[in-house]
Amino acid sequence: MKTKTTLRTIITGLVLLFLMLGCKKNPDDSTLLPGDIERSTRTDNGITYKVYVQKGRDSYKGILVMGSGNNENNPTSGSMDGSSENALCQKAAENGYVAAIVQYRKGPGTADWNKSAEMMGQDYDVCISALSEKYGVDKDKSVVGGYSYATFILYTAIAYYNDLSYCKGLLGACGSTDADKASKFKIPIYAINCAGNNEGDNINAFSGKELYDKIPAASPIKAKSDGVTDDSCNTHCGKSWTDELHGQLVKWLP
Repeated sequence: MKTKTTLRTIITGLVLLFLMLGCKKNPDDSTLLPGDIERSTRTDNGITYKVYVQKGRDSYKGILVMGSGNNENNPTSGSMDGSSENALCQKAAENGYVAAIVQYRKGPGTADWNKSAEMMGQDYDVCISALSEKYGVDKDKSVVGGYSYATFILYTAIAYYNDLSYCKGLLGACGSTDADKASKFKIPIYAINCAGNNEGDNINAFSGKELYDKIPAASPIKAKSDGVTDDSCNTHCGKSWTDELHGQLVKWLP
């Protein structure tokens, strides 16, 4: 009887061990891409992100963290699969940056816009802090950015909250905000949008070159900001602007 009990215990233990090993996730589950770019998905302090770095580098020019679009009325957590975000991060990594796409938390969206902005700023900061520690890059050598929803929310985050005030700038693709928030921006912006006012029906929402123009001339961030209205497209997020966004990244973090 004792032998059968012992055998049963051993078998049960082996089964549990097998199940545990099968379900275990490697936090550094990495893929090597062309150009010796290592892509991996990590989770630190409750925030998951996809990171791109060039394998074998012992120093980096800075940190780039991007965020995805979403449904502003019923947002989910941020996607890490968008082709535009991944293309920009790949290019940034090839040129010596640590680049990541953050899976920001599901926020209330339009139900509480300011709370959404506060949460997103915190999530970007957690991601930057983790990358800074892992790769030995000072936090103040960071740039944040996004497409569509992430840009809309980040414009509010950098106007009202301080979580990202150490960053060198914000790459804002296909988003908009009002003149009051533009006057309160704490870091420089690079706003790029298609022509045609596709970022909402609010006549007080400005994008691209018009948003840049709403930053007061006396603002300390004016000289390092810019705005582009791209006449070659006229739909919401009609282009990825990989080269343009990367070019601005290099200006802020040469």
